[in-house]
Formats: sequence, structure tokens, C-alpha cells
Amino acid sequence: MRILLFLGSCLWGFGFCPGSLIASELSFGAELDGNSRYVWRGLALSEGPVLQPSAWVSLGGLTLTPWANFAFREDDAPAGFNELDVTLDYSRDIINLTVNPSFSLYLYPNQADAPPTGELALALSYPVGPVSIFTDHSVDLIATAGAYFGDAGLSLERDLVQNLAVEASASAGWGSARFNEPNAGVNRAALNLGGADLALTWSPGGLFYLRPHAALSVLLDRELRAAVANPLLITGGLAIGRDF
Repeated sequence: MRILLFLGSCLWGFGFCPGSLIASELSFGAELDGNSRYVWRGLALSEGPVLQPSAWVSLGGLTLTPWANFAFREDDAPAGFNELDVTLDYSRDIINLTVNPSFSLYLYPNQADAPPTGELALALSYPVGPVSIFTDHSVDLIATAGAYFGDAGLSLERDLVQNLAVEASASAGWGSARFNEPNAGVNRAALNLGGADLALTWSPGGLFYLRPHAALSVLLDRELRAAVANPLLITGGLAIGRDF
């Protein structure tokens, strides 16, 4: 209840009013994303390929997004359906600044050693010429209360030709000791990682879109690099989806 009241007060402070929902148009969509590996904040959470379906529904700046992870290799712990995330976020433009508070609930079916948890997050983005400066900040509220992770970087979105757009980003991320200890076994705050992403989105006739994508992440902190098997990760995948 306290979480909901806090999130509600944040949304009201950003100018969200329940009456705005009445005048807003409902939109929704779905996506099926296949990835060579599940990578989260520079850490490999699978040894092999994964399938990650998601869907979303938006109204009045509010968006509800369920997302799931399916692992294929038997040595992943465990194979099959092993994660479900549900995120509620609100987006508002204040002059040129995009402000996006959110709350995410993380559930881990078939993983007895992974308790459910939730994160409160705030994302900010500001355009500067052809690029946007962005920063994201997340804090755990349940399983490891107070665990913090943040990142900042630059992103670029541009139409190449009709129905074909490119997206690219580069960023650095950092975590608190309370984040790094349970996730990587390193009990101190650090500048965790640097990363880059590249994606092409092809939308033929507006019926659906195809998005091939690739990502690179490298752990920068010496102790974090020593604590994991793969401090350098390169992944690729293909997503297909549709907005309605």
C-alpha cells in the first residue's frame, strides 16, 4: 500500500490526473524477442539462447507491460519459463525533458532460490542536437531493499529510409555494494560496466515490425571482472512485434 501511495503521489506531482485517462486513446502491442543470451546489467543470466515475449497497454501516459523469459538450455537454472516481470510506468514531457517513473515486480517461477522482488525506478531523457542524454536509476524495495543501480549515456534514433530506422546507444552503469554483493559477490560500490547497443527496425506497411539487434557489455571494475566467468559479453537477436 505504501508503494502504491508513493508511486501515485509521484505521478500526481508529474502532472498525471485520472481525468486525463478519459480523454486519452488506448493503445497496445506485443513483441516476441529471441536473444542469443539473457544479459542483465552486464551479468549473464543464461548460458544459451532465450525467448522473451512481452505485451503492453497504454492510456493517458500510463503503460502496463508484462515480460517473460524462456531459457532453452538444460544447464540454465532452470530451463523453460523462469521469469515474469510486470512494470507500470508513466511518461511525461516537461518542456524537452522526458520524465518516466515506474515500478516493476519481478517473479521467478521454478527458482526456489530467487525470491520475488520489486524496483522503483526513474528514467530521464533530454535531447541535445541529434542525440539524447539519458540516465536511469533503480532501487530495490523488497528482497534486497536499498540495492541501487544507475546508468547514463547517449542514444540516437534516426530514420534511414522509409520504414527503416536505426537506434544506437552507449552507456556506463554503476551499482551500490548492496546491489553488487548478491548479484556478483563483490561487497562494494563500483563503476560496473560500459555498454553499447545497435538495432534496426523495419516496418513494412505498418502491419508489423522486425528488429535485428546487437549489444556489447564489458565489466569495468577489477573485482567484478574476477568474480564472473564472462566479463565481456556480445549478444544478438531478432524481435518481431506490432503496435495497435
